[in-house]
Amino acid sequence: MKRIKRPPTKRNRPPNQEDDDDEEEHDQKPYLLHLPEHIIMEIFCKIPTKTLIQCKRVCKSWRSWLSDPQFTKELFARTPACLMVTGFRSRWGHFLVDLDRVGWQNDVALKLFSIRSLRTLCMTIVGSCNGFLCHQEVHFDLSRHLHISNPVTGEFLSLPAPPNPDTRDCYGFGFSPISEVYKLLRVWSPYGKPDQVMVLTVGSGIWRNIGHPAYSFDGVTPHGIYLNGFLHWIGHHSSDCSRLVCAFDVESEQFQELPLPPCIYDLDETYFKLRVLKGWLSVILNLNDDIIVWVMKDYGVKESWTKEHEFKDPVGYFGTFMLKAITEEGQVLGIHRDRLQAYTPTTMGLVTVEVDGLPSWISEAWDLVPSFVSLKDIARGLQLEGLQGVHSKLDQS
Repeated sequence: MKRIKRPPTKRNRPPNQEDDDDEEEHDQKPYLLHLPEHIIMEIFCKIPTKTLIQCKRVCKSWRSWLSDPQFTKELFARTPACLMVTGFRSRWGHFLVDLDRVGWQNDVALKLFSIRSLRTLCMTIVGSCNGFLCHQEVHFDLSRHLHISNPVTGEFLSLPAPPNPDTRDCYGFGFSPISEVYKLLRVWSPYGKPDQVMVLTVGSGIWRNIGHPAYSFDGVTPHGIYLNGFLHWIGHHSSDCSRLVCAFDVESEQFQELPLPPCIYDLDETYFKLRVLKGWLSVILNLNDDIIVWVMKDYGVKESWTKEHEFKDPVGYFGTFMLKAITEEGQVLGIHRDRLQAYTPTTMGLVTVEVDGLPSWISEAWDLVPSFVSLKDIARGLQLEGLQGVHSKLDQS
């Protein structure tokens, strides 16, 4: 790991005083931070994210470690995904749940920062990437606003609204690991005209029209699913209306086609969704009273599609159980009747997930790798405006 550079904290003092202050500061540092940097990294990587968030408030030294750009970047690369649950109506807000501790006694959901204001009529997450969320906020005057936020650090960045915002807009929020920039894609469907694809490079302040897609997005995947530098949707090819996975390369801003799993089903009569499960691009099909999960184990390779799971739909034929995650123990988590519920295929039992602090009624759940990376760090070198910290500490209410 690269050595983490510390900003100078004591300047313009006599040399002897500096030495005395450095020794005093060294003595006051927590014992943990006296260890070599690679050991500190190993220790922090084994601490649950919810505990790390609390550690950031222990002292200035720990806050400095958990705010350092190099450290937070490496920590993110080694952090497992959690489940982020969004509350419903009066309990609106984001809550973090450890995927592998769901249902454990005394486990507590951690309430994260949210950016909803008194002017907000509704808030929708239109994308998730690298621990950041992209929101669309509708005010009571029906104006629409876009934001990027980090629900762990509490920072948010306001983005310029696209021209002629519409309720039918389809968005995707992604990152290019080559140029290291974030982009927001919008598919606009003006009445009586072909769809248009617009792209906003975060930091530019300008929406660019990059042409008409060769596909139509039918609402099966309303917002782009990010993986490996690409945004993904289920769509129809304009020429023959065949279904396929549309993959948008965030770097080149070009669409590519990926095949769907080799199903023998009539895809036009089958309900299915696109997700990322355990790092794989996945297609989840609801067929009669079965749920079938296919995963692409070698990205972009048709032959790598593998049927990973198949089990009975816990709520029956054309049920409304929306699969969100699968734990290491094989427990299936999903939303049914606005509640987070768990299903165990071996017992075929469906139970409501009870976690202290988690709202009883929820609207959505997302896989989220929590990140301590600051929006200020990704803004370096870009002329960004509107970056604001909305909270100074976690709201546990």
